[in-house]
Amino acid sequence: MKVFKWDDDLAVVLPQELIDGLALKDGDEIEIVATGGSATTAETKDPGDRPRENPTR
Repeated sequence: MKVFKWDDDLAVVLPQELIDGLALKDGDEIEIVATGGSATTAETKDPGDRPRENPTR
């Protein structure tokens, strides 16, 4: 994924395959965990701050 400048922040565009695989929708929150120079999603959360299981692939 490519990092780009968005106003005063940095952002990435998630590939559609990742969006579909995690069943992400507008308003979801994700936790990103850095591991050995890369990053992976740990879990997704519903807007109500309740953890939601990642769907199986």
